[in-house]
Amino acid sequence: MSLKQRLLVFVAALLVTVVVALSGVMYWQMRTEVIDIVRQEIKTTASGNREIMTKWITHRREAIEAVAARLPLVDAPAPLLLEGRKVGKFDQVYIGYEDKRMDYDLPEKTPVPGFDPTERLWYKQANETKSTVITQPYVSVRTKELCITVSRSVASQTPSVVAGDISLEEIIQLVNAIELRGRGYAFLSTRDGKIVAHSKLGSSLKPVEDIIPGFDTSFLKTADGNIGLHKFGIEGTPKYAATVAIPGTDWALCIVADKAAALSPLCTLLRNMAISGLIIAALGTLIAYPALLKLLKLSPESCRTEAENQ
Repeated sequence: MSLKQRLLVFVAALLVTVVVALSGVMYWQMRTEVIDIVRQEIKTTASGNREIMTKWITHRREAIEAVAARLPLVDAPAPLLLEGRKVGKFDQVYIGYEDKRMDYDLPEKTPVPGFDPTERLWYKQANETKSTVITQPYVSVRTKELCITVSRSVASQTPSVVAGDISLEEIIQLVNAIELRGRGYAFLSTRDGKIVAHSKLGSSLKPVEDIIPGFDTSFLKTADGNIGLHKFGIEGTPKYAATVAIPGTDWALCIVADKAAALSPLCTLLRNMAISGLIIAALGTLIAYPALLKLLKLSPESCRTEAENQ
């Protein structure tokens, strides 16, 4: 190989090295920025929806607490129960007494024969804790919808507990409407790993690991007010996930995004940088060629002669 050829190879290799190095630096900077953006988007989504759910729960708690505070002051509970139902947007509001009687928001309502409110979890928990409690989600026998019951003990001469049933359809719609980059979605579950809201039909109250194989349910047990970001795999696919507890409940909101999908714009960027780098290296070599000839005081004709002699 002639000196000229060796110099051209050196220049081409140098250009390729420089382009690759600069492209690598740009890629990793962009990758870091994209990951930060994805993480921030996940955290912002989790935080915003946590606040909405907290307000939803707080409104229902306050409605039941207001009814419980005023019940000892009224003779006929039905109008007050009806008011509480409207304010809290409950499906129904009622009182269970220690003597097993029941009063409803509508006077014509009556319990089924043999119904004992003191044996119900909503009654037991509120009566024992003397505070406002929220039951675990359950499927209502009457409406066939996923519901919760909010209850509160009443401070009166006749021990009783006031409670309201409400559908979780509004919460389910809120969770299922969450979308973000990286084919991101959300689901709501209890801390012990039962689905409350998920876009998959028929998933309510199913174990999380049955609906999302590979999800580490320990994230749910440790969820608190801080939004924790985790990495895990579902069937070998890397995921980003954030979990956050919903105050006043035993729920954890989870935001999940596919890592590969979230970083897919970087693949396009890397491909474009590779193509651009090759073009720049080729153009640089072509530009360097006549300059090398001039520096070596060689003309194209003498180069051909030199090549023929060799």
